[in-house]
Order: sequence, then C-alpha cells, then structure tokens
Amino acid sequence: MKRGIPAALLLSAASLTGACSDTTSTAGAAGLTGTYDVVLSNQLVFVTSQDRDELRVLDLTRSPREFIPAPNPLEPLSIPVVARPDALTRDVGYDAEGNDVSGPYIYARSSGGRSISVVAADRARLNEVTRLSTGQLITAFAAHAPVAEGQPSVLYYALQTRPEAAEALCGPFGGGVVMRQDLPAPDAFDAATLPAALPVFCLQPADTVLSMITLPARAGVTDSLVIAIRNVTGTSRLVRAVADGASVEVAYKRPRPAPYTVPTYTDLVDIPARLVTTHPAYGPTTARVSQGRYVYVVLDELTCVSADCEGVIALDNGPDPLAPSATPVLARDVTGAPMLTLRPPAGLPTGLTLRAGLEVREFLSDNIAYTSPIPLLGIVPSSNGQVTLFRADERRAFNLDRDPTTGPLHASVSVELRDGTENIRTDQFQSIRVEQPGCPQRTDVANATAFLCDGTLPSGTYRFVFRGILPGLIDLTRDLTVEDAPFLVETSLAAARAVIPGDSIVLANNVGACAQTVRVLRLEDLGDGRTRLYPDLGDADTLGALETCATYPNYSVRAGPTAKPFVLYSGLESSDSYVQRLDVGEAYTVSNFLDYYYHADGFDLGLDPAKPTPTFAPAPLSLTLTATFGDASRLNAGDRYVVTLLPRFRRYIFGVDISSSSNLTAYRLPGSVVATDVEGSSLAYIAYPSADGVLQVALENITDNADNLQYLRAFQ
Repeated sequence: MKRGIPAALLLSAASLTGACSDTTSTAGAAGLTGTYDVVLSNQLVFVTSQDRDELRVLDLTRSPREFIPAPNPLEPLSIPVVARPDALTRDVGYDAEGNDVSGPYIYARSSGGRSISVVAADRARLNEVTRLSTGQLITAFAAHAPVAEGQPSVLYYALQTRPEAAEALCGPFGGGVVMRQDLPAPDAFDAATLPAALPVFCLQPADTVLSMITLPARAGVTDSLVIAIRNVTGTSRLVRAVADGASVEVAYKRPRPAPYTVPTYTDLVDIPARLVTTHPAYGPTTARVSQGRYVYVVLDELTCVSADCEGVIALDNGPDPLAPSATPVLARDVTGAPMLTLRPPAGLPTGLTLRAGLEVREFLSDNIAYTSPIPLLGIVPSSNGQVTLFRADERRAFNLDRDPTTGPLHASVSVELRDGTENIRTDQFQSIRVEQPGCPQRTDVANATAFLCDGTLPSGTYRFVFRGILPGLIDLTRDLTVEDAPFLVETSLAAARAVIPGDSIVLANNVGACAQTVRVLRLEDLGDGRTRLYPDLGDADTLGALETCATYPNYSVRAGPTAKPFVLYSGLESSDSYVQRLDVGEAYTVSNFLDYYYHADGFDLGLDPAKPTPTFAPAPLSLTLTATFGDASRLNAGDRYVVTLLPRFRRYIFGVDISSSSNLTAYRLPGSVVATDVEGSSLAYIAYPSADGVLQVALENITDNADNLQYLRAFQ
C-alpha cells in the first residue's frame, strides 16, 4: 500500500488545476456512432461504431493516446464488419502462469444478425479476415486462443434455431444449438479450406443463450463452456457442458434466497444469469488461485423470482475447473461464509469485467489516499450512471472505512448530549441504548450501551430532543382581539405530532419567549379542521404565564416533562425528518434486516463446518434505539441526545460529473467495460452508448463516492 497525500490537499489541488486541465477533453476524435461494446486485445481497445458498420481501434501504446489512423492520417482507421455491430468478443488465452494473453482474433456480431466478422487483432493487420455466415439468428458467442503452437483458434456461437448440420446430433425439431468453428492462424488462413462448423451442445425448445464463456482451454482436454440460458416460459439457468457433442449439462445452483436465513447449501435452485465471465490466475505464488476457478455472473432480473435478483454472484468450479468430478457451487467469500450478492447502489448492472494486478486509490479512515494493488478487481457499471468496484479476489465488496494499519474498524455509535443551542454539555452520561439483539457489546462506546454486529449497522443520525418543540407547531399566532384568546392548531398536526395533555404552550413575542409555560389540560376537536388546546388553570405556572405574557401574540407547543417527553428526529430537526414521540425507556425500532449486506472479517455464520458458538447473530436482525435517561432535574427543555450510527462500512462507488459545467454531460449511461495496466497505470475503458464515446478512467486517481471530473478522458 502506497501512502499518498491527505484528501483535503488533493481536493485543493484539483480546484486549482481544474480550469486548465485537459483530462476531460475529447481526444483522438474518431466519429464514433453507436458505441455499444468494447473489447481489449494486444493493448488495443476495439470499439463498435454501429451506425457506420465498422470498428475503430484505440491504441493504448501511443502517446498521446489516440485511435489508430488510417493510411490517410487525417482519418481514423476503419475496419468494416457486419452490419450494425453491437457485440464483440475475443480469443481468450492464458500463459503457463495463468496470466491473461490475447489471441489472434476478435469477433463482431449484431443483435438479430446471422453473420460473424472475424477480425485479425494483430496491430500489423487489423482487418476482417473472413465473415462467417450461419444462416440462423446468433444470440451469443465466445472464443479461446490456440492452446498450442499450430493449433486453431476456436469460436463458439449459439444459434436460435438448428441448421441442418446439427440435425444428426440434436434432431430436426426443438431448440437451438451451440456450434464450434475452428479458425487457423491469420498467416495460414484460407477461407476456401475452412473446416465446417460442428454442433457441440443442443438447447431445449424455446431456449435462448444470453451469454457464454469458455473455461480455460488446454491441450488434450476437451473444451468446457459455461452457458447462460433463458427460456420463453420465464425461467433461466446457468449450465456447464463439455463441448464434445455428447455431454449432459451440469447445472450451476445456489442456495434458495430466503429471508432470515444463512444459506446452508441444502435447498438449491437454478441460477438466472444474463452475463457470465471468468478470470485469469491471481494471488501470490504460494496461494495462487487458478484461472477459471470462479465464474462470475450478472443475475437475470427478468426471470429471477426471489428478492435477491439484482447484482453479481460467483460460482466455484473447484481448484481444477476442468476436472470431470468438479461440482460447481455458490462461492464462499474470504470469511468462509456463502457469498452475498454484490448489488449496485441503484440501477441494474450494465457490464462486468475482472482484471488481475491493477491498483486503485483508497481514502481510508485517516482521510489519506493510498494506492493499493488488488489481486483481482471487479468493475460493474450500472444503469444509474455509477460504477462499482469490488474485491473479486475476496468475493465481497470493498470496505474503505478501515484503519490503514490495524485494518477493519468495528461498527460503533457516537452519542453526545447537547443543549438547545447545539453546544456540547460538559456533563455527559450514559443515556442511550443501541441494540441489535444477539450481538456483542461494544465496550468503547461513551454515553451509550451498545450491542452491535459488524456488517449490518445502517448509517444515520438520530436526535432525541427532551421536551422539544413539536414540528409544525412553532410560531403559531392567536387572535388577541378576543377575550381569553384561544389556542387553535390544525387538527391534522395535532394528531400527527401526538399532542397530549401535559404538553406545554410557550408564549412569545418579537423579543423572546415567556419565562413561564402554559400547561395543556385537554384538547377539543372543533370539527372545522382545528383543535383547541385548553390551559390548565389549576397550574401556578400557567396562571402566571397567562397574566404576565397575555399580550404575546405567538406560541409554540412543546412536549411535556412526563408523558412522552422525547421528540425523535431522523437527521436534522425538521417536519420532514420528524419520527415520533417517545417515553423514557421506550424503544424505537430503526429497521429490520433480512440479511447481512457485508461479511466483515470474522463473520462466522454459514461456515462449513459450522462454528459451535458463532459470535454473529443470525437474521432477522433488528436495531432499536432507547433513551434511558430523562431526569427533568438534570435535563433542560431543548436538550438533545445526538446519536450517530457508525457502520464502518463504505463501498467503492464513483460517478461521472455530468453537470453543465463539464464536457461530459452525455456520459450518463455506461455499458461494457475493460481494464488493463498501461505502462504502470491502471486504466478502465467504459463504453457509453449515451455519448457515442469511450471514457478512460484512471483507477489510481479517482475519488470514491463522488462524481469525478479529473482523471477521466473521453474518446469519441
């Protein structure tokens, strides 16, 4: 972890350089139209230009970075391909250490198309080598690089209906088929001698392949495919099949998503997936995770029928993904517990990529920037315009709220007793109980008794105002032209604020409030939308206030000292944030949790084998806040307990500054994404159909949980 400079200094520097920085300028203008997909090969980013029926190529080795020029250097290179291309894939290969390497080809197709363009990816060629005509609707494709010298690249593509060539294997009727096409190296390519495509996997009737990948291919082992399938009946499934034309599909399963339970792997259901990918090898040599062990999928919201339908999960193929005996299961995260679905903060995932060995900038709890290498980074753009980074190597979200030396911080709570002017009182004392039943007590919390579990505490600030002014019942006016001017309030407000006998009416004029208060004896609904508050004339203070302050035209209603003396707010003290009134010792339930949203270090539920006495409480978890102290002799009217919940959990999310002052206003909807290391810089490239452009993101410089303008560069 490399230590940077404090966030405040970085922000100051950004403000000074923002006016003259060119990091957001449009670079290497290529006239892109219809930018729906990107793919990375040989440090070249291939981009669809759908409306022009071509691909453009961004060269990451050039300085300055730009699109490869055509023979006429005034124009960018254009690679003509199939009509209206909107999907790309590449030959995926791995070296002896499991690192990702590029193969000789990339491939382009269009939605509803029947042909595939095979494009040479070598920067010395960059041309369409051939165009494969399938005669049937193509719904997905995947490919892998040659497994040995002299071996072909292998392209797999899914057809919606079966061609005659597949009838011998699949029969003349029924669903579609996955075909295999071998492709010789570009130097030896001869379209006339291209071998025929072979069927390798038969689909059931009404099946459609949404996405597929090849698991890491190696010499002497038949290829394995992972295929995401949707059926018109409204179901989806994820299967693995050996691409030999005879194997039976192996279904990927996960525990049935059920509230209030930790998955036990005993009740399994099919996985609805619409996008699937895998990863190169990662981790230290002594504990290296082999390429392809985990398969990451984006869940299919269209056919998912549970509450857990949005986001990314990982499936575990075992240490040897190609072993015939491997049974895929829902992956476990770094804690050993069943992995939680990784959800974007809002919207739906629009892309997913995994990349080993990149670095990102993290602002930790000391507010200092650190550049940290991530063994395997996951990047998920979503339809709300934000991008989420996650720890794919740990199979859980980033937690940026941690100490750079000691690591993760425990969930906690802060409680301060303040007076009516928000000054902290010098005499602080135990006053609030914050409890998640079954969770351990936090002994380092001042002014509160706290029982909390890490990973489930929501953030928020709550204010318990002792004898507070009821919102909406402040600075009301009364008609002084009548004798014994009545106190009239809107009936709806009186009911909503739970005005009760024993509450206090505070008279005021333009100088200040009356020193004595009027005690409410009873309420009467007048039937015209107003409620009259009657003063308690048997109370000495009331009589004194009505006599001394009889000419005061304004009044407010304050909670009384005995029945429900606390006025609770969530956030600031306003009508919108008012929650309810509470008695001393009366618990307020903040929320109930269906499950954990983050597995903190040490999480010990759902382990295999199970821990005899787990320290984390099983769901459903509830969180209650209780004011345990309300001594009127020590608390003054308007004193408040300010309770701040500190979950100690912060995801890694960032957005793009699309304000009118930036030149990125069109970069609202991200799509597919790729990432790589370019001469020591960790860069992501995200396609933006909304802008007909590609955005370069410097992962080592962006700021989390903020809309970024610096360290982004647009290519259009």
